[in-house]
Amino acid sequence: MLILSRLACYEMIELLDDPRIDDGAEPGFARVLERIGEVENQLEIHMYVWRNDAIGNEIGEAVLAAAERGVRVLIIKDLGARLFERTEMNRKPFFPGEVSALQRAKYSIVGRTLPDSLVEDDRDWQLGAAVLAHPNVTLRQVEHTHSKFYVFDERILITGSINIEDRHRGYRDYMVEVCGEEEVGRFRDRLAWGVAYDPSRPMDFLVNADRRFEIKPALIELLGRSRERIYIEMAYIGDPDISRGIIDASRRGVEVVILFSRAANIGNDINYHTLQQVWKECEPKVFLSDKMIHSKLMFFDDETVVLGSANLSVFSMQKAVELDLIVRGVPAFLDAVRLAGAHRVGEGQAVARREDLPGYNRPLAMLQQFHQKAFG
Repeated sequence: MLILSRLACYEMIELLDDPRIDDGAEPGFARVLERIGEVENQLEIHMYVWRNDAIGNEIGEAVLAAAERGVRVLIIKDLGARLFERTEMNRKPFFPGEVSALQRAKYSIVGRTLPDSLVEDDRDWQLGAAVLAHPNVTLRQVEHTHSKFYVFDERILITGSINIEDRHRGYRDYMVEVCGEEEVGRFRDRLAWGVAYDPSRPMDFLVNADRRFEIKPALIELLGRSRERIYIEMAYIGDPDISRGIIDASRRGVEVVILFSRAANIGNDINYHTLQQVWKECEPKVFLSDKMIHSKLMFFDDETVVLGSANLSVFSMQKAVELDLIVRGVPAFLDAVRLAGAHRVGEGQAVARREDLPGYNRPLAMLQQFHQKAFG
Protein backbone atom coordinates (compact mmCIF):
# COMPACT_ATOMS: atom_id res chain seq x y z
CA MET A 1 0.00 0.00 0.00
CA LEU A 2 1.24 3.57 -0.76
CA ILE A 3 1.63 5.84 2.18
CA LEU A 4 -1.03 8.47 2.92
CA SER A 5 0.28 11.75 1.54
CA ARG A 6 -1.36 14.99 0.43
CA LEU A 7 -0.19 16.00 -3.04
CA ALA A 8 0.85 19.61 -2.62
CA CYS A 9 0.72 20.23 -6.36
CA TYR A 10 -2.89 19.13 -6.62
CA GLU A 11 -4.61 19.22 -3.28
CA MET A 12 -7.49 16.87 -3.85
CA ILE A 13 -6.12 13.35 -4.03
CA GLU A 14 -4.61 11.10 -1.41
CA LEU A 15 -3.69 7.55 -2.26
CA LEU A 16 -4.29 5.21 0.65
CA ASP A 17 -1.76 2.55 -0.19
CA ASP A 18 1.84 1.90 0.91
CA PRO A 19 3.95 -0.76 -0.85
CA ARG A 20 5.94 -1.28 2.32
CA ILE A 21 2.87 -2.42 4.28
CA ASP A 22 1.80 -6.04 3.77
CA ASP A 23 -1.66 -5.33 5.18
CA GLY A 24 -3.34 -4.04 2.05
CA ALA A 25 -6.45 -2.48 3.57
CA GLU A 26 -5.40 -1.25 7.01
CA PRO A 27 -4.44 2.34 6.02
CA GLY A 28 -7.69 2.67 4.09
CA PHE A 29 -9.82 1.32 6.93
CA ALA A 30 -7.99 3.57 9.39
CA ARG A 31 -8.68 6.64 7.27
CA VAL A 32 -12.36 5.72 6.84
CA LEU A 33 -12.75 5.31 10.59
CA GLU A 34 -10.96 8.62 11.18
CA ARG A 35 -13.27 10.43 8.76
CA ILE A 36 -16.40 8.83 10.25
CA GLY A 37 -15.23 10.06 13.64
CA GLU A 38 -14.88 13.61 12.27
CA VAL A 39 -18.06 13.83 10.16
CA GLU A 40 -20.46 16.51 11.39
CA ASN A 41 -23.65 16.46 9.34
CA GLN A 42 -23.91 13.89 6.55
CA LEU A 43 -22.33 10.53 5.85
CA GLU A 44 -23.03 8.43 2.78
CA ILE A 45 -21.70 4.91 2.22
CA HIS A 46 -22.06 2.91 -1.00
CA MET A 47 -20.83 -0.64 -0.52
CA TYR A 48 -20.83 -4.00 -2.26
CA VAL A 49 -19.81 -6.46 0.49
CA TRP A 50 -20.24 -5.47 4.15
CA ARG A 51 -19.46 -8.53 6.22
CA ASN A 52 -20.33 -9.18 9.86
CA ASP A 53 -16.71 -9.57 10.94
CA ALA A 54 -14.19 -7.52 12.93
CA ILE A 55 -13.80 -4.57 10.55
CA GLY A 56 -17.48 -4.74 9.58
CA ASN A 57 -18.41 -4.28 13.23
CA GLU A 58 -15.76 -1.61 13.83
CA ILE A 59 -17.12 0.50 10.99
CA GLY A 60 -20.67 -0.32 12.10
CA GLU A 61 -19.91 0.95 15.60
CA ALA A 62 -18.41 4.15 14.18
CA VAL A 63 -21.49 4.70 11.99
CA LEU A 64 -23.81 4.15 14.97
CA ALA A 65 -21.77 6.62 17.05
CA ALA A 66 -22.01 9.20 14.25
CA ALA A 67 -25.78 8.72 14.08
CA GLU A 68 -25.99 9.12 17.86
CA ARG A 69 -24.31 12.53 17.66
CA GLY A 70 -26.80 13.70 15.04
CA VAL A 71 -25.16 12.80 11.73
CA ARG A 72 -27.62 11.77 9.02
CA VAL A 73 -26.39 8.51 7.48
CA LEU A 74 -27.38 7.09 4.09
CA ILE A 75 -26.19 3.57 3.28
CA ILE A 76 -26.67 2.20 -0.23
CA LYS A 77 -25.93 -1.51 -0.19
CA ASP A 78 -25.86 -4.06 -2.98
CA LEU A 79 -28.34 -6.92 -2.66
CA GLY A 80 -26.49 -9.32 -4.95
CA ALA A 81 -23.42 -9.27 -2.71
CA ARG A 82 -25.41 -11.29 -0.18
CA LEU A 83 -24.45 -14.28 -2.28
CA PHE A 84 -20.81 -13.79 -1.26
CA GLU A 85 -21.66 -12.63 2.25
CA ARG A 86 -23.60 -15.85 2.83
CA THR A 87 -21.33 -18.33 1.04
CA GLU A 88 -17.83 -17.12 1.98
CA MET A 89 -15.82 -16.57 5.17
CA ASN A 90 -18.16 -16.52 8.22
CA ARG A 91 -21.23 -16.48 5.91
CA LYS A 92 -22.77 -13.52 7.73
CA PRO A 93 -23.73 -10.17 6.17
CA PHE A 94 -23.52 -7.19 8.52
CA PHE A 95 -27.17 -6.26 8.04
CA PRO A 96 -29.78 -8.89 8.97
CA GLY A 97 -32.38 -9.86 6.41
CA GLU A 98 -34.65 -12.66 5.28
CA VAL A 99 -33.49 -15.05 2.57
CA SER A 100 -36.08 -16.75 0.37
CA ALA A 101 -35.99 -20.42 -0.55
CA LEU A 102 -35.13 -19.43 -4.14
CA GLN A 103 -32.21 -17.31 -2.95
CA ARG A 104 -30.94 -20.12 -0.74
CA ALA A 105 -31.04 -22.49 -3.71
CA LYS A 106 -29.13 -19.99 -5.85
CA TYR A 107 -26.53 -19.45 -3.13
CA SER A 108 -26.10 -23.20 -2.79
CA ILE A 109 -25.52 -23.70 -6.53
CA VAL A 110 -23.16 -20.76 -7.04
CA GLY A 111 -21.38 -21.44 -3.76
CA ARG A 112 -20.14 -24.73 -5.19
CA THR A 113 -18.08 -22.77 -7.73
CA LEU A 114 -16.29 -20.79 -4.99
CA PRO A 115 -13.25 -21.86 -2.95
CA ASP A 116 -13.95 -23.10 0.57
CA SER A 117 -13.10 -20.13 2.82
CA LEU A 118 -15.24 -20.94 5.86
CA VAL A 119 -14.29 -19.07 9.04
CA GLU A 120 -16.28 -20.02 12.13
CA ASP A 121 -17.32 -17.37 14.66
CA ASP A 122 -20.16 -16.63 17.05
CA ARG A 123 -21.11 -13.14 15.87
CA ASP A 124 -24.77 -12.17 15.89
CA TRP A 125 -26.71 -9.43 14.09
CA GLN A 126 -27.39 -7.15 17.05
CA LEU A 127 -25.11 -4.33 15.91
CA GLY A 128 -26.36 -4.39 12.33
CA ALA A 129 -29.93 -4.34 13.60
CA ALA A 130 -29.13 -1.41 15.91
CA VAL A 131 -27.66 0.59 13.03
CA LEU A 132 -30.76 -0.09 10.91
CA ALA A 133 -33.10 0.87 13.75
CA HIS A 134 -31.52 4.25 14.38
CA PRO A 135 -33.74 7.14 13.20
CA ASN A 136 -30.76 8.95 11.63
CA VAL A 137 -29.85 5.95 9.45
CA THR A 138 -31.43 5.12 6.09
CA LEU A 139 -30.58 1.90 4.26
CA ARG A 140 -31.36 1.44 0.58
CA GLN A 141 -30.68 -1.98 -0.88
CA VAL A 142 -30.26 -2.05 -4.65
CA GLU A 143 -29.09 -4.45 -7.35
CA HIS A 144 -25.75 -4.45 -9.14
CA THR A 145 -24.02 -1.58 -7.33
CA HIS A 146 -20.42 -2.73 -7.20
CA SER A 147 -19.05 0.75 -6.44
CA LYS A 148 -17.39 1.39 -3.08
CA PHE A 149 -17.27 4.93 -1.73
CA TYR A 150 -17.82 7.15 1.29
CA VAL A 151 -18.84 10.84 1.25
CA PHE A 152 -18.26 12.98 4.34
CA ASP A 153 -20.16 16.29 4.65
CA GLU A 154 -20.05 16.71 0.85
CA ARG A 155 -16.41 17.76 1.04
CA ILE A 156 -14.41 14.51 1.26
CA LEU A 157 -14.75 11.39 -0.89
CA ILE A 158 -12.96 8.09 -0.31
CA THR A 159 -13.32 5.56 -3.11
CA GLY A 160 -11.58 2.55 -4.60
CA SER A 161 -11.77 -1.24 -4.52
CA ILE A 162 -11.92 -2.23 -0.85
CA ASN A 163 -15.05 -3.87 0.55
CA ILE A 164 -15.84 -3.84 4.26
CA GLU A 165 -14.50 -7.25 5.27
CA ASP A 166 -11.50 -8.61 7.13
CA ARG A 167 -10.04 -10.61 4.30
CA HIS A 168 -9.01 -7.44 2.48
CA ARG A 169 -6.27 -7.21 5.07
CA GLY A 170 -3.37 -8.73 3.21
CA TYR A 171 -4.92 -8.19 -0.24
CA ARG A 172 -3.44 -5.82 -2.79
CA ASP A 173 -5.89 -2.94 -3.12
CA TYR A 174 -6.18 0.82 -3.52
CA MET A 175 -8.30 3.55 -1.99
CA VAL A 176 -8.13 7.23 -2.94
CA GLU A 177 -9.23 10.28 -0.99
CA VAL A 178 -10.56 13.28 -2.91
CA CYS A 179 -10.78 16.51 -0.91
CA GLY A 180 -12.74 19.70 -1.56
CA GLU A 181 -16.36 20.71 -2.06
CA GLU A 182 -15.74 21.54 -5.72
CA GLU A 183 -14.37 18.08 -6.49
CA VAL A 184 -17.09 16.28 -4.53
CA GLY A 185 -19.61 18.44 -6.39
CA ARG A 186 -18.04 17.32 -9.64
CA PHE A 187 -18.38 13.72 -8.46
CA ARG A 188 -22.09 14.28 -7.72
CA ASP A 189 -22.64 15.85 -11.13
CA ARG A 190 -20.94 12.93 -12.85
CA LEU A 191 -23.03 10.36 -10.93
CA ALA A 192 -26.20 12.18 -11.97
CA TRP A 193 -25.04 12.52 -15.60
CA GLY A 194 -25.32 16.29 -15.15
CA VAL A 195 -21.95 16.88 -16.82
CA ALA A 196 -19.99 14.90 -19.36
CA TYR A 197 -16.65 13.25 -18.73
CA ASP A 198 -13.93 15.80 -19.49
CA PRO A 199 -10.63 14.27 -20.69
CA SER A 200 -8.87 17.63 -20.29
CA ARG A 201 -9.23 17.56 -16.49
CA PRO A 202 -6.27 16.28 -14.42
CA MET A 203 -8.78 14.13 -12.55
CA ASP A 204 -12.30 13.07 -13.43
CA PHE A 205 -14.77 10.29 -12.70
CA LEU A 206 -15.86 7.44 -15.00
CA VAL A 207 -19.26 5.98 -14.20
CA ASN A 208 -21.43 2.98 -14.98
CA ALA A 209 -24.98 3.73 -13.81
CA ASP A 210 -28.59 3.90 -14.98
CA ARG A 211 -27.88 1.34 -17.72
CA ARG A 212 -25.19 3.59 -19.15
CA PHE A 213 -21.69 2.08 -19.27
CA GLU A 214 -18.94 4.56 -20.01
CA ILE A 215 -15.99 2.83 -18.34
CA LYS A 216 -15.57 0.14 -20.99
CA PRO A 217 -15.43 2.48 -24.02
CA ALA A 218 -13.05 4.78 -22.13
CA LEU A 219 -10.71 1.86 -21.42
CA ILE A 220 -10.90 0.61 -25.00
CA GLU A 221 -9.99 4.09 -26.23
CA LEU A 222 -7.01 4.27 -23.86
CA LEU A 223 -5.89 0.80 -24.94
CA GLY A 224 -6.11 1.90 -28.54
CA ARG A 225 -4.10 5.10 -27.96
CA SER A 226 -1.33 3.56 -25.88
CA ARG A 227 2.10 3.79 -27.50
CA GLU A 228 4.66 2.24 -25.18
CA ARG A 229 3.44 0.46 -22.05
CA ILE A 230 0.25 -0.72 -20.35
CA TYR A 231 0.36 -1.91 -16.75
CA ILE A 232 -2.65 -3.95 -15.61
CA GLU A 233 -3.20 -4.87 -11.95
CA MET A 234 -6.60 -6.53 -11.90
CA ALA A 235 -8.67 -8.89 -9.76
CA TYR A 236 -11.03 -10.32 -12.36
CA ILE A 237 -10.98 -10.33 -16.17
CA GLY A 238 -13.11 -11.85 -18.90
CA ASP A 239 -14.77 -9.14 -21.00
CA PRO A 240 -13.96 -10.16 -24.61
CA ASP A 241 -13.79 -6.60 -25.99
CA ILE A 242 -11.30 -5.54 -23.35
CA SER A 243 -9.27 -8.69 -24.06
CA ARG A 244 -9.24 -7.78 -27.74
CA GLY A 245 -8.01 -4.27 -26.92
CA ILE A 246 -5.14 -5.73 -24.87
CA ILE A 247 -4.23 -8.14 -27.67
CA ASP A 248 -4.28 -5.40 -30.32
CA ALA A 249 -2.09 -3.12 -28.20
CA SER A 250 0.47 -5.87 -27.66
CA ARG A 251 0.50 -6.78 -31.35
CA ARG A 252 1.37 -3.23 -32.36
CA GLY A 253 4.39 -3.25 -30.07
CA VAL A 254 3.06 -1.90 -26.78
CA GLU A 255 4.59 -3.59 -23.75
CA VAL A 256 1.74 -5.16 -21.75
CA VAL A 257 2.51 -6.02 -18.12
CA ILE A 258 -0.13 -7.93 -16.16
CA LEU A 259 -0.01 -8.53 -12.40
CA PHE A 260 -2.40 -11.31 -11.51
CA SER A 261 -3.36 -13.42 -8.50
CA ARG A 262 -1.89 -16.89 -8.46
CA ALA A 263 -5.21 -17.99 -6.98
CA ALA A 264 -8.08 -15.48 -6.96
CA ASN A 265 -10.67 -15.67 -4.20
CA ILE A 266 -13.44 -16.13 -6.79
CA GLY A 267 -13.62 -16.55 -10.56
CA ASN A 268 -10.17 -18.11 -10.76
CA ASP A 269 -11.14 -20.39 -13.64
CA ILE A 270 -12.60 -17.69 -15.89
CA ASN A 271 -9.57 -15.53 -15.03
CA TYR A 272 -7.11 -18.16 -16.27
CA HIS A 273 -9.26 -19.13 -19.23
CA THR A 274 -9.25 -15.49 -20.34
CA LEU A 275 -5.52 -15.04 -19.73
CA GLN A 276 -4.80 -18.20 -21.73
CA GLN A 277 -6.88 -16.86 -24.62
CA VAL A 278 -5.07 -13.50 -24.54
CA TRP A 279 -1.66 -15.18 -24.45
CA LYS A 280 -2.51 -17.33 -27.45
CA GLU A 281 -2.66 -14.17 -29.58
CA CYS A 282 0.04 -11.94 -28.10
CA GLU A 283 2.98 -11.96 -25.68
CA PRO A 284 2.22 -10.08 -22.45
CA LYS A 285 4.60 -10.00 -19.50
CA VAL A 286 2.71 -11.83 -16.76
CA PHE A 287 3.57 -11.85 -13.06
CA LEU A 288 1.74 -13.96 -10.49
CA SER A 289 1.24 -12.70 -6.95
CA ASP A 290 0.89 -14.99 -3.95
CA LYS A 291 -1.16 -12.19 -2.38
CA MET A 292 -4.69 -11.71 -3.70
CA ILE A 293 -4.74 -8.93 -6.29
CA HIS A 294 -8.06 -7.23 -5.60
CA SER A 295 -6.97 -3.99 -7.29
CA LYS A 296 -8.73 -2.64 -10.37
CA LEU A 297 -5.99 -0.50 -11.92
CA MET A 298 -4.65 0.25 -15.39
CA PHE A 299 -1.70 2.56 -16.10
CA PHE A 300 -1.25 3.78 -19.68
CA ASP A 301 2.14 5.03 -20.96
CA ASP A 302 3.10 6.20 -17.45
CA GLU A 303 0.73 9.12 -18.09
CA THR A 304 -2.81 8.07 -17.26
CA VAL A 305 -4.13 5.97 -14.37
CA VAL A 306 -7.62 4.49 -14.16
CA LEU A 307 -8.50 2.87 -10.86
CA GLY A 308 -11.59 2.23 -8.79
CA SER A 309 -14.21 -0.48 -8.45
CA ALA A 310 -14.45 -1.78 -12.03
CA ASN A 311 -12.86 -5.10 -12.95
CA LEU A 312 -12.24 -6.14 -16.55
CA SER A 313 -15.02 -8.73 -16.22
CA VAL A 314 -18.34 -9.02 -18.00
CA PHE A 315 -20.11 -8.11 -14.75
CA SER A 316 -18.22 -4.84 -14.28
CA MET A 317 -18.06 -3.81 -17.92
CA GLN A 318 -21.63 -4.66 -18.92
CA LYS A 319 -23.91 -4.97 -15.88
CA ALA A 320 -22.77 -3.31 -12.66
CA VAL A 321 -22.86 0.20 -11.26
CA GLU A 322 -19.17 1.09 -11.02
CA LEU A 323 -17.01 4.12 -10.21
CA ASP A 324 -13.47 4.72 -11.45
CA LEU A 325 -11.11 7.67 -11.16
CA ILE A 326 -9.03 8.72 -14.14
CA VAL A 327 -5.93 10.76 -13.29
CA ARG A 328 -3.40 12.31 -15.65
CA GLY A 329 -0.93 15.14 -15.39
CA VAL A 330 -0.45 14.84 -11.61
CA PRO A 331 3.20 13.76 -11.35
CA ALA A 332 3.30 12.92 -7.64
CA PHE A 333 0.20 10.72 -7.92
CA LEU A 334 1.50 8.95 -11.03
CA ASP A 335 4.87 8.41 -9.35
CA ALA A 336 3.13 6.88 -6.33
CA VAL A 337 1.22 4.44 -8.52
CA ARG A 338 4.39 3.61 -10.46
CA LEU A 339 6.22 2.87 -7.19
CA ALA A 340 3.41 0.65 -5.93
CA GLY A 341 3.24 -1.27 -9.21
CA ALA A 342 6.99 -1.81 -9.35
CA HIS A 343 7.00 -3.09 -5.78
CA ARG A 344 4.15 -5.49 -6.41
CA VAL A 345 5.63 -6.79 -9.67
CA GLY A 346 8.93 -7.26 -7.87
CA GLU A 347 7.20 -9.45 -5.30
CA GLY A 348 5.53 -11.53 -8.02
CA GLN A 349 6.83 -14.44 -10.04
CA ALA A 350 7.41 -13.92 -13.76
CA VAL A 351 5.74 -16.46 -16.04
CA ALA A 352 7.97 -17.14 -19.05
CA ARG A 353 5.57 -19.23 -21.13
CA ARG A 354 1.82 -19.59 -21.46
CA GLU A 355 2.22 -23.31 -20.73
CA ASP A 356 3.58 -22.43 -17.28
CA LEU A 357 0.35 -20.78 -16.15
CA PRO A 358 -1.61 -22.69 -13.50
CA GLY A 359 -4.29 -25.00 -14.83
CA TYR A 360 -8.00 -24.35 -14.62
CA ASN A 361 -11.33 -26.13 -15.00
CA ARG A 362 -12.79 -25.15 -18.37
CA PRO A 363 -16.43 -26.17 -17.62
CA LEU A 364 -16.24 -24.27 -14.35
CA ALA A 365 -14.84 -21.24 -16.20
CA MET A 366 -17.81 -21.32 -18.55
CA LEU A 367 -20.19 -21.60 -15.60
CA GLN A 368 -18.54 -18.62 -13.91
CA GLN A 369 -18.85 -16.56 -17.10
CA PHE A 370 -22.48 -17.60 -17.51
CA HIS A 371 -23.22 -16.54 -13.94
CA GLN A 372 -21.81 -13.05 -14.65
CA LYS A 373 -23.81 -12.69 -17.85
CA ALA A 374 -27.06 -14.08 -16.48
CA PHE A 375 -27.13 -12.91 -12.87
CA GLY A 376 -24.24 -10.52 -12.20
